[in-house]
Amino acid sequence: MATRTQPIIGNSASLKAAMARARKVARTNLSVLVTGESGTGKELFARFIHDQSPCAGKPFIAVNCAAIPGELLEAELFGHKKGAFSGAVSDKDGLFVQANGGTLFLDEIGDMPLPLQAKILRVLQEGEVRPVGAKVVQKVDVRIVSATHRDLAEMAKERKFREDLVFRLRGYALRLPPLRERDRDVVTLARAILKSRREFAGTGLSRDGQELLMAYEWPGNIRELQNVVLAAAVDATRNIGAEHLVGHLSGGMDLVNRIGIPLVERIITLIKETGRMTLAQLHGQLHEPKPTIHRHLGRLVAASTVERAEVSGLVVFSMKDSDLAGSGNQLTPRQEQAVAIVRDKGRITRQEMAEALGISIRTASRDLAELVRQGRLASDGQPGRMAGYQVRIDQI
Repeated sequence: MATRTQPIIGNSASLKAAMARARKVARTNLSVLVTGESGTGKELFARFIHDQSPCAGKPFIAVNCAAIPGELLEAELFGHKKGAFSGAVSDKDGLFVQANGGTLFLDEIGDMPLPLQAKILRVLQEGEVRPVGAKVVQKVDVRIVSATHRDLAEMAKERKFREDLVFRLRGYALRLPPLRERDRDVVTLARAILKSRREFAGTGLSRDGQELLMAYEWPGNIRELQNVVLAAAVDATRNIGAEHLVGHLSGGMDLVNRIGIPLVERIITLIKETGRMTLAQLHGQLHEPKPTIHRHLGRLVAASTVERAEVSGLVVFSMKDSDLAGSGNQLTPRQEQAVAIVRDKGRITRQEMAEALGISIRTASRDLAELVRQGRLASDGQPGRMAGYQVRIDQI
């Protein structure tokens, strides 16, 4: 049941404040009650407190009180003597004894049955445990760190949790911030999640993907972030964009509309998510004027990003395969148009190319990089947004 040490990732002010408080209380022998929403990393903080404490070299034992039936949890925590109950074929030390000298982390303690709470209180008061079926007690010196997403004080008022145990557990209360209060930590965590998986280590996050991650509320916190990012990584080829995330987020398309992602990106996101859409369907989802949507669709069709077809008398729009992945050195019509624009202007940046073709900066960057790879264009070596592209001399 011991946990593997993992770093606490993030640089937000709220996270740093929680870590500073955890370091301070770690130097004491107070019991610590860690609170916060599910998925905020309570066990990670419990381990952090242990590692920062004088008993860092001693055992750290973690148990989820909600995962073990009440009738078995007592034997798990206190141990048992041989023959104490059916299946007790030998003596067994409980987790309190195993954690002696170190830390016992009681996760989801709000789910602990009331009868067992009285026995936990005795351990905290007397520093001794009695294994199931034993006649004598054993002395233990264990630091208790507990965690819950429940309001124990409210549970105590409703007589669902012992009030005296709340006071004992809450020697020091540490609240963990939810992910929505951690600013750009969500992007840092998403990158760490991708890097930790060998199959996705080379996958990045586009700018609109980052914006969507930071705008989402994350009710499931870090656990939800991990599930969403890995699912989006399966759909992405190189960088995770809004179009890959939207289908895995609750209310994702509404969020895309609200945070102001450019209309052309939102059109592409919707078409990729659904496979194909009519102008009326796009209008209903995007809440933008039909003529404006139609104008962008025309540009996307001209650039061979989207194709137009008639199905059962309705005009529908879907993504063209050529936009998803080019093959060989054959230029797409949009790439040919890009070369013509560069010839005409002499030099162009990614932003200028995106505006000229009515596409996203990400798509413009991809096309320009492909044209450089094929030797049609050359980069002028300028850094960042000032980077420009021009036709190679041998191609003029």
